[in-house]
Amino acid sequence: MKRPLEIKAEVNTMETLVTLTSAFQGIASAHLARIRSEVLKSNAFFEDLWQVYSKIRVDKIFHFGRRADEENIIDKELYILITAEGGFSGDVDIRIIRLMIETYDPAKHDIIVIGRHGVAQLEQRGIKYKKYYPLPVSDLHTNVTPLVKDISQYKSSTVFYPKYLTLSSQKITSIQLSAVVQEMGLGVKVNDDVITGINYIFEPSVHDVVSHLERSMLFISISQFILDSKLAQYASRFRAMSVANHTAIESRDDYKSQYSRAVRGIKDERLKETINSLRKIRAKI
Repeated sequence: MKRPLEIKAEVNTMETLVTLTSAFQGIASAHLARIRSEVLKSNAFFEDLWQVYSKIRVDKIFHFGRRADEENIIDKELYILITAEGGFSGDVDIRIIRLMIETYDPAKHDIIVIGRHGVAQLEQRGIKYKKYYPLPVSDLHTNVTPLVKDISQYKSSTVFYPKYLTLSSQKITSIQLSAVVQEMGLGVKVNDDVITGINYIFEPSVHDVVSHLERSMLFISISQFILDSKLAQYASRFRAMSVANHTAIESRDDYKSQYSRAVRGIKDERLKETINSLRKIRAKI
């Protein structure tokens, strides 16, 4: 049986774990709230852009910010994998790689990875990637300009990422960028104002304005994918810290019970020794 001092040390250790897991749980919760707020803001900005874009674009095809006469488009599909930067993402990144491998063909696809952990997973499988970008550290003001430039060079692009559903549920999904921009636009209520070259001046041209709007909406879409991926990661961490916190509390309470029993056992032993000593003294008398 452990001594009371040894058990007391275990109680103190569990108290520390309870405090740490509770703190990490609070940090993850704060990140979740902040990212949700950013997503709502970007949705409002996207709606404003779509109001203008839907009235001046010359066709129904999303051109990824490219001019109609632009050449040298890479005749491949670009796969974009959004993964964690570190190795504490559970099996989420492995599931992303598995989903990507189901349709991956080196002759038809190029890969760009966001997040160091995704790079490690690809290298383990001997799969080559074209570029790597670190996952943005900040949850605010994410700069995806280099990635948008890469996307505009390809015929089409598909994003693989963990989609946040609830705190206890994240879904690994893939979606084509042109489709997601169109879907986001379908939810926007467009007013009846007319935007043409008659009542507006476009500089340098209407095609350049449309291309700029498409790049802006692509910027928003990519940023939201990254934010959604971070939401899923923080939700996973929040859940993990909740489980760890619950386990630490149970262990702490168990050690407290053991400590109380150990202290009571020592007192009982001393009481027995005292009673036995008194009996011996009385027997001698």
